[in-house]
Amino acid sequence: MSAAVALYGEVELLRSNSGGAASAFTADERDPVIAGHYPGFPVLPGVYLVEAVDRTVRHWAEPTTQVELTAMDRCRFHQPVYPGDRVFVEAAITETEDGLVAKGSLATNRGKIADIRLRYRKEHAK
Repeated sequence: MSAAVALYGEVELLRSNSGGAASAFTADERDPVIAGHYPGFPVLPGVYLVEAVDRTVRHWAEPTTQVELTAMDRCRFHQPVYPGDRVFVEAAITETEDGLVAKGSLATNRGKIADIRLRYRKEHAK
């Protein structure tokens, strides 16, 4: 599976620099997972937002560093993601003694939808 493909559709890298990366994706209104998550109230499952932050971090790290997700320190959802929403992901990434910490902030045109903090172990690509 390519690093550009998330478990949920395509995650498009918008920007990457030494302090982090930004990406975006659209919640596909035709995807049955949205309709089936809460029948009668179609929303994107929160796990896909965690996946979007993870994919953004992996885009940022490649090709020089391989990362392994080791923990989710924080996951707070502020509002739902509806079918057709464009989701923007900002991942601020800092190095620690143990690896990397990624602070993900996700938003749609309606405002902030989630704050997610992930920890990674890293090893340099061979």
